[in-house]
Amino acid sequence: MKPIQVAAGALLASAYATMVLGAYVKAIGAGMACSEWGTCNDGEFFSRLDNAGVAAEVAHRVAATTVMVAGAALLAVEFLHYRGERRLLRLTLLAAVVLAVQVSLGAFTIFTNLEPFIVTAHLAVATLFFALTLVIAMRAWKLPPAAAGAPAPAAAPEAEATKTG
Repeated sequence: MKPIQVAAGALLASAYATMVLGAYVKAIGAGMACSEWGTCNDGEFFSRLDNAGVAAEVAHRVAATTVMVAGAALLAVEFLHYRGERRLLRLTLLAAVVLAVQVSLGAFTIFTNLEPFIVTAHLAVATLFFALTLVIAMRAWKLPPAAAGAPAPAAAPEAEATKTG
């Protein structure tokens, strides 16, 4: 597999895992298990995980962080090796903007104590982000080898002789 396929697959998988964990947090009523955004409770990044709600919320936040790391890795691979794939690069940059909105909505979900409109917007934007990551992964998978920066095949000696002769 090409590095871009690995990075795009990691982004897709981590986005999916984050959504599943977010659904689990909602299903068990643990949306406010960590009542602070950025940290959990009392300024701790990892509060005691002996409570299922706190453990689920922390797992959701760790998965969301993995999304950001995978997205940054994908952008790095694209900027370093796939600059010519403008449509893919623009799509990934759009996903980064959508992710920034998603993270902001995650914060507002906590700040507003699970305001239903914000929670719904958080889910809607997550769905949009997941759709974008799916399209990105599909496009990354279909890239031709030349787009990966593979060296062009060397010219046959007789072809060189014809050019100079």
